[in-house]
Amino acid sequence: MNIIAVVPARSGSKGLPNKNIAIVNDMTLLEMAINVGLNCKLITDVFVSTDSNEYIDIAESAGAKSNGLRKSHLSDDNAKSVDVVIDLLESLDKNYEYLVLLQPTSPIREPSDIEKMLNKINANHADACVSVSQLIEPHPYKLKLISKEGFLESLMMVEGSEVPRQLLPPVYALNGAIYVIKVEVLLRDKTFFPSKTLPYLMKENINIDTEEDLIFLKAMEKLDKITIWDKK
Repeated sequence: MNIIAVVPARSGSKGLPNKNIAIVNDMTLLEMAINVGLNCKLITDVFVSTDSNEYIDIAESAGAKSNGLRKSHLSDDNAKSVDVVIDLLESLDKNYEYLVLLQPTSPIREPSDIEKMLNKINANHADACVSVSQLIEPHPYKLKLISKEGFLESLMMVEGSEVPRQLLPPVYALNGAIYVIKVEVLLRDKTFFPSKTLPYLMKENINIDTEEDLIFLKAMEKLDKITIWDKK
């Protein structure tokens, strides 16, 4: 199989400037994502998609490929990852069967996770697989809105939402670590979540969007609460 891994790394960010090249364990998050892709034996090529020549230099030094800078309309705050990835695929001469999306800002993952997700898709005749983590608190059944009149009301009108959390059904949130999808399905449906999308359950992840997130990530690793795969 020809499998492409894409690492999206836009340089503009507000909460944490240049968050995609924030450094953990003497390595940028961008390099960590590339290393995971390069060390997955099933992946054929690893590409970076960015609007920054600096990021291209970092990515290529880490072993990734580049097809030049993104188009300007794919580099602003409104750009969607799916549009960025499709534009890259359509610019390449090579055809791929699967695409793996590895976001630098969700660094808790291993090459073996990608392999398991690809195997899961094939075993279940699915089109995609996305990493998720169980959401413990707050449970969405317990979330509230403030009405136009200023009163609290339930976000989800579900009977029994005030029962103890342990009695509520488990729910899961996308953790951003890994998206795997058949390329023909991605190009056809223009989404990472076609109807036949499987979950891949992971214990936890930390999405880096602010300085506090980065501090928390480093603290959790120092306490051996998480393991960041950063091997070259």
